[in-house]
Amino acid sequence: MSHSVRRRAFTLVELLVVIAIIGILVALLLPAVQAAREAARRMQCTNNLKQIALAAHNYHDTYHKFPLNYGTWGGNTYDNPSTSWLVQILPFMEQQPLYDKIDFRYGLTTDPRYGGVTGVGNTVMPTNGWVYTQPLPGYICPSDTHNGKMGSRANMPGSINGQAVEYGVTNYKGCAGSNWAWGAFAANGGVLPWTVTPFGNSNNGLDRGNGIFFRGSTPVVSQTKIADVQAVDGTSNTFLAGEAIPRYCTHTHWWWFNGVTATTAVPLNANAVCTNTGNKNADLMSCWGDWPNNYSFMSRHPGGANFAFADGRVTFVPEIVDIRTYQAMGNMMDGVPVDLSSIK
Repeated sequence: MSHSVRRRAFTLVELLVVIAIIGILVALLLPAVQAAREAARRMQCTNNLKQIALAAHNYHDTYHKFPLNYGTWGGNTYDNPSTSWLVQILPFMEQQPLYDKIDFRYGLTTDPRYGGVTGVGNTVMPTNGWVYTQPLPGYICPSDTHNGKMGSRANMPGSINGQAVEYGVTNYKGCAGSNWAWGAFAANGGVLPWTVTPFGNSNNGLDRGNGIFFRGSTPVVSQTKIADVQAVDGTSNTFLAGEAIPRYCTHTHWWWFNGVTATTAVPLNANAVCTNTGNKNADLMSCWGDWPNNYSFMSRHPGGANFAFADGRVTFVPEIVDIRTYQAMGNMMDGVPVDLSSIK
């Protein structure tokens, strides 16, 4: 005679306990998963900066100077001849075809290659306007939350021929130095050694910067030599480039000479100045046009930002770095000893 065996089912209490245990495990594992993903994104960002630094050095090997960065003001400035250092390294970033489509004789809307009318959407015969709208993966930090294009860029028209335009943005900017004449972080009156520049003592960090790259404006253009860096501070102590957040600063777009440099006069990952609601992200987005206080380095990585030094290496710099150390690393000719142990 066979006997059936009755199996006891889970009680409601046991089921709830199992669900609770699973929930706790998920809660414990989720931060670890997120941390692992951020570590991978930060590694990719480090690689992006490494490639940019290598491209800048390859440019120097070819032309015996770091990439040119300059523009000319007056009228519709975006239609005057200009170039940025990020444009100049395109051939060394495997972007030769895109670089070849640029006609440096013209500006943004004066390019005649579209029947005399700028066509930002013309992909058959691309114009400067079309090139300017292109997102470049090598210039995008994977921790940021944009698709490589953004409107409301400084010094640029919001629309062309009735079409709203989003311009190619960058998460990486060249270091303009530590001298600064504007906003809450100005070096008023020329505070030595932070305002020592190749052009004499100046706090004009836009057009007379003491970093490797500065905005430049004719007749003074930004085109530094490695020998200039080696002469005083050395390449291992001087920033070449660092991270930026386009949504926090409208002066952040790769084509434009006034959108590819940043100062170390403003602390790393500084809070907004124009408003303070207690919500840092919302405040920075609200103040994205406040260039005197946000023409600086920022990052989506928790706790700091990646920087490429003039010797080509890339290092993560904590946002709690001593401000004088940070400014000294941005300035290529202050002669101030830098304690690199504070950023390791």
